[in-house]
Amino acid sequence: MTVDAPAPVALPAGPAGLPVIGNLLQMQRHGMLDFYRKLWEDCGDIATASIGPMKFLMVTRPEHIQHVLVKNAHKYTKGLSHDKLRLAIGNGILTLEGDVWSRQRKLMQPTFTPRGIKPFADIMIDETQGLIERWNALPQNAQIDISQEMQRVTMKVISRSMFGLDMDRDFKGASEALVALLEYTSASSTGLIDIPLFVPTPTNRRLKEAKRELRDFLMGIIKKRREEGLQEDLLSMLMTAKDADTGEFMTDEQLHDEALIIFFAGHETTASLLTWTSYLMSNNFVVERKLHRELAEVLGGRGPRLEDIPNLPYTRMVLDEALRLYSPVPIVARDLQEDDELAGYQIPKGTLAVVALYNTHRHPEFWERPLEFYPEHFAPEAVEKRPRYAYAPFGAGPRICIGLHFAQMEAVLILADIAQRFRLRLARPHDGSVRYVGVTRPSTPILMTVEKRLDA
Repeated sequence: MTVDAPAPVALPAGPAGLPVIGNLLQMQRHGMLDFYRKLWEDCGDIATASIGPMKFLMVTRPEHIQHVLVKNAHKYTKGLSHDKLRLAIGNGILTLEGDVWSRQRKLMQPTFTPRGIKPFADIMIDETQGLIERWNALPQNAQIDISQEMQRVTMKVISRSMFGLDMDRDFKGASEALVALLEYTSASSTGLIDIPLFVPTPTNRRLKEAKRELRDFLMGIIKKRREEGLQEDLLSMLMTAKDADTGEFMTDEQLHDEALIIFFAGHETTASLLTWTSYLMSNNFVVERKLHRELAEVLGGRGPRLEDIPNLPYTRMVLDEALRLYSPVPIVARDLQEDDELAGYQIPKGTLAVVALYNTHRHPEFWERPLEFYPEHFAPEAVEKRPRYAYAPFGAGPRICIGLHFAQMEAVLILADIAQRFRLRLARPHDGSVRYVGVTRPSTPILMTVEKRLDA
């Protein structure tokens, strides 16, 4: 006699919402990350809520993340959940779907392999030296906004790597336009009403101005490359990428969208990581001492080089732990394209699946000290014991971040050089709270003082 498996049940429980708008006011009141944290605390690892008529399913456990992002990635796509992002930054590898996405990913992948990005290590090292020189020139007890400092250096790195020019110095308007796009996508995600772009609200006008400014900037560079020849930068590498099946190259429109997305994501995420790493280390002298010891043993006071990275395991552990606590992209959204079953629940087509990495990375079942800054979470033996998808700061599956190797290389080289020269200390208390604007930024500026290391 066989026993039938229990039939899947309806969606899991969640907080009661208001008519028409659902839980939108709660999300606006708490902020997106705190809303999902509270939903997790109140309802467990899998729960539902709603924004207007749309139901969404929050998942937290590693096996659920694997189900959505890896095993069934074809069912969970970047649909309506990414429309606002498409409106801001176009149709590139971050926002495309289906065969068009597959083609673009295949075209771009060789550019972003560890081997492909090696030539840009020198730019990362050079710009870090520029930052060190600026800090050495600061008067004693001068205060810096660490987020602004890290955004500045990563902006210089990506603009030189992408276009062969210093956008922060020579194209200030374009860099400010990027910030406007980022803030638009964040603010619009929890708006009560979608106002069409043709309505001339201040927000819509600023978005249009930002898009126009960036389009003029990018198309100008692409045109110049077509006329004057290629250079040794990421844009030129993309321009020479050829589809193996059709022999076709990217159009100018595709190059525009891909360049914008790479630039959009390529400095904000690394700046966020370095900001939070600086903050966390300023509160943990034990970690700082261990990092200084490794840098002294491996580098001996000289600047880091690309070949040093494999010999700096603790430096990487420090960065991984900062990524755990403050992932630049702590929420991943996908639209379910067909009915599915997950964790014994029947999930209907049209549900928005929200992968709450912010919660996963703090789950006490998978982390020894879930709320502490504890780089030993990434010691080899600890990683071996942990489920694979308990840690996914760059996403997972076929849509894993294409720029992860670039970001990891950049973060190690910048941190290693800075930590050899300086100690960063909070100039005033900060509670570590965040403001989610597409990436995880500090809720208020983190002001720090720069102390030159006399023991270096």
